[in-house]
This record gives sequence, C-alpha cells and structure tokens, in this order.
Amino acid sequence: MNKQKLIVIVGSTASGKTSLGIQIAKKFNGGIISADSRAIYREMNIGTAKPARSTIPSMEPVSSEFDESIVPIPGGAWSGFAGDSRSEPGMTNNDEYLVDGVRHYGFDLVNPDEHFQALDFKKFAEANINKIALRGKVPIVVGGTGLYISGLVDNFDFEGGVVGESKYDVLQIGLKVDRQILYDRIDHRVDEMIEQGLVDEVRALKEKYGCAVKSMTGIGYRQICEYLDGEVGIETAIENLKRDSRHYAKRQMTWFKRDNRIHWIEDAQDAIKLVTTFFAI
Repeated sequence: MNKQKLIVIVGSTASGKTSLGIQIAKKFNGGIISADSRAIYREMNIGTAKPARSTIPSMEPVSSEFDESIVPIPGGAWSGFAGDSRSEPGMTNNDEYLVDGVRHYGFDLVNPDEHFQALDFKKFAEANINKIALRGKVPIVVGGTGLYISGLVDNFDFEGGVVGESKYDVLQIGLKVDRQILYDRIDHRVDEMIEQGLVDEVRALKEKYGCAVKSMTGIGYRQICEYLDGEVGIETAIENLKRDSRHYAKRQMTWFKRDNRIHWIEDAQDAIKLVTTFFAI
C-alpha cells in the first residue's frame, strides 16, 4: 500500500514559513497543520506571531461521513480523532481557524497553564493528517519546532524511545534566508509586536497565570515578564527579546540542517517545482 504523501515546510522564526505554506496549500488544495510549540496556547497571540484569523468562510465542504468531533489525549491536549461526541469549550465542530481562507490545525489547543508535549503533537498531527486526506486534500505541516517535526516524520515512539518506520511519504522543504535579512525581519517583527500590544497581552496573562508556568517562560513572554517584574526597563526587555529571538532562530537552523533530507529553497517557485515533482512520482 502506498503511504500517505505529506509535505513539511520548516525554517527558523520569521523565515516566511506561514506565507509559503498558504501559497502551497492554495495551489495544491491543502490543509495546514501548525508545528509550533508556542502557537498551541490560547490567549497567546501577539508574542507567538500567530497569524490573524481570516473572516473569509472556508469554501471546502465538510464530509458528512467524517466526524469532526474532538477527544482528549494524554497531557490535557486535544486531538481530532473521529467517533466521539465529546468536545472542549471553544473547540466545537464549527470552530475553524482559517488564515487567508486556508484551514489550519494546531492553533489554540490548550490553555497557557496546561501541558502539551511532542507526543501530544504527534497524536494530534496524525489524526488531522487523516482528516485532511479524507477530505481529498493535501496535508501540509508547517513549523519550526524541530522535535515536533522529527517526531512526526520519523515516527518516534516517545514512550519507548524507539523509531518505527515512517508512516508517510514525506517531502521536506526548508526556507533558507540570508542571516542579516532574517535578523532584520526578527527585529522588525519584535517592534511590530510591541506596537500591537505585547506588553498588555503579557500583563493580562501574568495576572491570570503568573510568569512561572512553562508557556510564559518562552521567548516573547519571559522578557516582558522581566520588565513587568521591575527587573529591567522596557528598552532592555525589547533588546533582550530581539537578541533571544535571533539566538532561537540560530538554534532552529542548527537542528534542521542536521537532516539531509530537507530540500532548501529560497523562493516559492522553487518550492512549487519540488511539490509538483513530488506528486508526479
């Protein structure tokens, strides 16, 4: 039996993964699964650079033969398994996350004080890959969380520590961006986050959850928490956020460059050629 084809788009923060994913999804009739360990949290929008939710209704019909309900999986996370009528508030059957008209999965899965690990992502992604394929669409995973990607692509057994054979026929595409251009993008993105109200977002989360929960120790939240706690001034917090984001981007690229199966490209046309060839095989 032929394996399910899966497109995976990786790269560092601010590399343009989201935009490329949407372009590929539109051209090849795809649905996108986000592999971002920060965008899984509700209420954390600005600091995670979560793409704005589209108001344009999805044009794709929902198959009456496939149950859209969701059920809990270990660790408090939620997945798209069929065959169960239970659901969590805010994650109802009609709760679509559309970005530029393309359906996305993987945003707003858990509250900031809930746990969600790589094993949870693997189960979530596998269920939604099936869901996308059953709709006759192409599953596309887009993200920069290396362990999420590796666990899915190589079918890690997180509980036993052993790799099984991959479940999918995978095309991995990596976005390559000049370092200085990338760093300039990161600095600009941080400035935009501040203008959009990042400080207020973190302040509200701090009052509700505190700064010690795991989600609040991530980049974009830890640095603003230090400012709100009076440890540094706002300008220092912003500079620290830019610095730490650049360091994070470097770590992401170090992780992905270890995988020689990734095809590195510089523009969308190269990606489209790769995908076209992939489906022709």
